[in-house]
Amino acid sequence: MKGYYFISDSSLSAAGIMSDVKSAINAGARLIQYREKNTETSVMYERAGTIMTMCRNTGSKLIINDRIDIAMAVNAHGVHIGQSDIPYEAARRLLGDDKIIGVTVHNSDEALEAEKLGADYLGVS
Repeated sequence: MKGYYFISDSSLSAAGIMSDVKSAINAGARLIQYREKNTETSVMYERAGTIMTMCRNTGSKLIINDRIDIAMAVNAHGVHIGQSDIPYEAARRLLGDDKIIGVTVHNSDEALEAEKLGADYLGVS
């Protein structure tokens, strides 16, 4: 998949998540990561469902940061997990082979391990 990858963050948004996502999609983003660190699950679920509809209508893909439960609940295209989140193997078992799983890595050892496990992409932090 070619195109831009947009990561939402309500703590950095002046216009709001939905407006930011809509603008990103309109600007050509084809992969949207819904990332929330301090939002209630019910709000995340509602927003993720709305973003999933936006993605479905435009051909973009939705990745949920950290929260496999939310990803599964809205049938997102995948998840992005960090080193302290659910292990890759468990995420793959829960989501199946057709979903995207990205992994944050902080060094070359973590990158090599994520690649070996089968991560679809790496986020370098």
